[in-house]
Amino acid sequence: MGILFDEVDDYYTVTDAAELTLPDAAWCIGVWTYVSDNAGNYFQYLLSNGTLSANSTFNLVLGEAGSANANQWFVRAVDADGTAGSLSAVDLPGADSIWRLIIVQRDEVGGDLELWFCEPKGGATLTHSIAIPAGFDIVNSAGNLVIGARLDLNADRFYGSTAAEIFKGNFALTEAQIEALAWGLPIKTLAAQLGYTLDLYLPMWHAEATLIDFSGSGNNAARTGAPATTAHPPICTPIKRRRM
Repeated sequence: MGILFDEVDDYYTVTDAAELTLPDAAWCIGVWTYVSDNAGNYFQYLLSNGTLSANSTFNLVLGEAGSANANQWFVRAVDADGTAGSLSAVDLPGADSIWRLIIVQRDEVGGDLELWFCEPKGGATLTHSIAIPAGFDIVNSAGNLVIGARLDLNADRFYGSTAAEIFKGNFALTEAQIEALAWGLPIKTLAAQLGYTLDLYLPMWHAEATLIDFSGSGNNAARTGAPATTAHPPICTPIKRRRM
């Protein structure tokens, strides 16, 4: 299942915690989303951990159909001294009602910031990557993580579609591993197989008042508004003969 946000006053908040810090090393953030409403001239924030472009912040944003960044997903991460890494994905469909897994990660081996997209039971596509900016290091926001709105709750910056399965960990995934997630392998299973630790995992099966953090870190998310429970592709499809 997933959670549908109304683009008015629905959002979840994860209280600031050490586990939300993006280290000066590999890290990975993932979320499934289904864009069903992208009308407007502004921007919709799916994940917001600090004011956009301020120091020590991370934001995952969708440009609405009438905006200057129409139908573009973009990421902006800024470290403590203001060094920024920005990623954008151009020419993606807007409200096409297709589930997609979005992966944003720092690939420590390749020295890149990466933005991946894939559809259920589809291949993983590296949409955009940039070399790690010189001096870019720890992103340690002092603010909460907001899901479905911008941190300041600006009325024109709420999310108006469905999201599910948000996770964060201090590791980077390979193309094959991301593809395995798209085919239905749960991130908890993959992390266990690889010996990775999840810092945050919100399955978002139902629009509960409190979303339990199944990583074991205790970073639960509190609901505001009245988001609705909706359908989501199966996440437990058996994976056979697939190398990680």
